[in-house]
Amino acid sequence: MIAIRAATVDEIDRVLSLAARVPEAPQWDRTAYERFLSPDTNIRSNIRSAAWLADDGQEIVGFAMVTLVVDVCELESIGVAEDFRKKGIGGALLNTALEWAAQQGARKIELEVRASNETAIRFYERAGMMREGVRRGYYRHPDGDALLMGKGLYSED
Repeated sequence: MIAIRAATVDEIDRVLSLAARVPEAPQWDRTAYERFLSPDTNIRSNIRSAAWLADDGQEIVGFAMVTLVVDVCELESIGVAEDFRKKGIGGALLNTALEWAAQQGARKIELEVRASNETAIRFYERAGMMREGVRRGYYRHPDGDALLMGKGLYSED
């Protein structure tokens, strides 16, 4: 059984290892991942980061990372190990991020996805995300455009 849980900075090596095996995941350096694995690192400046892991009891098989800036949540990264795809793990991670964002008072969640990644685009569309624009030349190695997607959130006050 897969459990979705908050990530901790102690798990950074396991997250880096998984990210290296997920070609769609950003290949950030250690410091960038540490920022997401250290909760609420910038709370004084109205910026919060959060991260969750999908764990099968033996290994981390997925992750999601977000940044909340005032009332807009940015889905920074979501990835699932290839052997664990199409089992609802990505959806569970995304739902966890959406719930967290709404609880934090976000009015919207946004993301960039490689315009050529049709599988991811369909995944986000099934989750209710709408295409909002294009960022030309956003990605490098290989070069490519980013499709901007977003979804309104309604938090309870």
